[in-house]
Amino acid sequence: MELVNEDIKNNKELYDIDAVDKNIDFRRVKNLKVYFDNNAISLTTDINETEEWQGGDIVVFKKHIGIISDKRNRKGICFVIHHANPYQIYYEEDILEHRDDIIGHYRIS
Repeated sequence: MELVNEDIKNNKELYDIDAVDKNIDFRRVKNLKVYFDNNAISLTTDINETEEWQGGDIVVFKKHIGIISDKRNRKGICFVIHHANPYQIYYEEDILEHRDDIIGHYRIS
């Protein structure tokens, strides 16, 4: 939260924000995408490059974000830990093959 808000404050020209709101800006996918583009290691978005995906990586979808699990399916594709809706039963799910909206894959080091 603090890191994203600080980055927005120091790099306003990178973010598409009219009025800064430190209470919500760090939660918006578009802002987190900019933050990760500038502060994390950018990796492949090709889920079939299975060796490039590691537990703890961050995956950004157009309107959603998840954490890559160390659990993999039979094809070697990682599960995603995420919270998609209030009625979700499992938070670690095999969803990457069913998503066509991956816009970023990052690692923090």
